[in-house]
Amino acid sequence: MTEPDPRDGLIRLEDLITGDLYTHIDPTNRASVIGWGLFFTVAHQIRAVLTLHQAGACGAASPNRRSALEHTITLRWCVDQGDRIGDIYNRKLRNDQIQLANTLRADGTKDRYQEGYAVLAETVKAVKESVSPDPNERLAKIERLMQGYGLARERTFYQVESRFAHPTLTGAQMFFKDDDEAFHVSQAPMHDEIVACQPYCLWIFHAAMLAFNEVLTDKPWTAELEKIAEEYGFMTTLPQWQGAEDLRTP
Repeated sequence: MTEPDPRDGLIRLEDLITGDLYTHIDPTNRASVIGWGLFFTVAHQIRAVLTLHQAGACGAASPNRRSALEHTITLRWCVDQGDRIGDIYNRKLRNDQIQLANTLRADGTKDRYQEGYAVLAETVKAVKESVSPDPNERLAKIERLMQGYGLARERTFYQVESRFAHPTLTGAQMFFKDDDEAFHVSQAPMHDEIVACQPYCLWIFHAAMLAFNEVLTDKPWTAELEKIAEEYGFMTTLPQWQGAEDLRTP
């Protein structure tokens, strides 16, 4: 039996992203608005992977493949968190802003960037006064999300891609190898991806669209996503949280 061409699936997914998609967003629902940004980050990273693939530079796409996967899993979590997701990310932003302000003070550059520093200080103050701590803030770390949803396969891909996205011996060894006969070096990567770029992109893009469809007002993609899932062997429902805590209730 002939396997369906992943390029056809990618085209069908792209066709679902119509120019009037914004009309399916509820601007009063923070999960919907944040989900928009998360989803289109995935779409942008998928485009980058496919562009590098077309240029024969698949090895350079590890950071993009990793980012697409990370944003897809976070998008799934966004669906579970609902409107609560905004407060969680504002708290995370506060922590980042504190670290940045501390760095500016330590470097002696606070006075040079007075306006920017004032914005940092105001942001930290506003979040502290208006946003309560949330136990699910710890889930902003992607590996905790993958573990909580039981995403063992995705976690493996993420960990492997991380070894190519950061300076490691694994990444360096893309360009050399030692066998019984000689030591070989190459100016191009010597390894193959765990999954070829196009099937990987189709898998991740479908998963992201399955999640994003849940926060669109009338779930317009449901029928086509189910057809593609059946043809390519993808999931038709979102992975469920396997931990004991309730993701929706503080």
